[in-house]
Amino acid sequence: ELVFTTPRPSTYKACCWLDMSEPDIDEWDPMRGSFTQHAVAGSMAGVAEHTFMFPLDTVKTVAQARQLPSAPHVHLLRTAGHPPLEPPNSFVVFSRILSAHGSARLWRGVQTMFTGCVPAHGAYFTIYESAKPAFTRMLTATAVREPRGGSGGASKSLAAGAAVALGTMAHDVIMTPMDVCKQRLQLGQHKNSMVDCACAILRQEGLRAFLLSYPTTLLMNLPYALIMGATNEQLRHVINPTNSQSTTAYMLAGAGAGAAAAAFTNPLDVVKTRLQTQHVGSSVEAMPCPSAAMCDAASARLCAREPLYRGMLHAVRAIWCEEGASGFCRGLSVRVLLHAPSVAICWTTYETIKHSLEGFGYF
Repeated sequence: ELVFTTPRPSTYKACCWLDMSEPDIDEWDPMRGSFTQHAVAGSMAGVAEHTFMFPLDTVKTVAQARQLPSAPHVHLLRTAGHPPLEPPNSFVVFSRILSAHGSARLWRGVQTMFTGCVPAHGAYFTIYESAKPAFTRMLTATAVREPRGGSGGASKSLAAGAAVALGTMAHDVIMTPMDVCKQRLQLGQHKNSMVDCACAILRQEGLRAFLLSYPTTLLMNLPYALIMGATNEQLRHVINPTNSQSTTAYMLAGAGAGAAAAAFTNPLDVVKTRLQTQHVGSSVEAMPCPSAAMCDAASARLCAREPLYRGMLHAVRAIWCEEGASGFCRGLSVRVLLHAPSVAICWTTYETIKHSLEGFGYF
């Protein structure tokens, strides 16, 4: 009589021919964790990341926005005895805001992050945890079938990058409208009220304004996610070869991954900021065409009555004509200083809370 038995979950990985390495402590295993744990840990990681680093995000936004004479953020920088900044230096921006208006001004608009980052990061990490093992199995199987074999470490890094990119798509759908409101408030437009800001944008610019920058955001965040996820995974294995739980490894790997990804994608971040803040400081009738230099006289007269950047490519051409290549480097230093600790805080908080919830048996 033949008896067929099913391997126990605890021994399944050992008998699976695809997994020829030690189990990954970061992979989601339904026997030792749940999606609820990942959603809770991810939400708390998002709150920690965005609140602690928000002042630097304000400086980055002010540095990247268009410097129109009547814009609130330009008046913000005109402290006694100082001429307006053109282009603004991130470190001088920070010191001027701090000295003239106090530290509280750097936190203007932070309420948008409390509203958006909880569901956005919950979705982000939940998708990441479920997609990463699937991508790892797929890439490992492909590497095994190749004549020369493949690197398990490289497969895991690529799988992590792909999983982060997939989670980013869901994250950005939620966060892009919040980011539009956040940047308007950071630049001093509207009362410091998210509801007032959202209603004003909807009334004056329509629903399209909330998602106008979404294609640019995706185009920026997908390579950002791939670079950050793959670099983070690779650095973890270099710093912590045993793959044990290590706060130091999470911090160092996250900081290195965040800095590399932020530097590479800064030009698209400038474009995104311009799309989201183009009306700040000017009325629709008064704002000059941002790409008038490329138009003939007849076209420029028509464009003057249509001040919106029509999209990402239009904004890219306008920045190039107005400022050249240097325009795409605005806020680069402060963006690297922002994202290095942000990624370190986010992933360290997430891993620490996730493993704590697993250890306490919650959810």
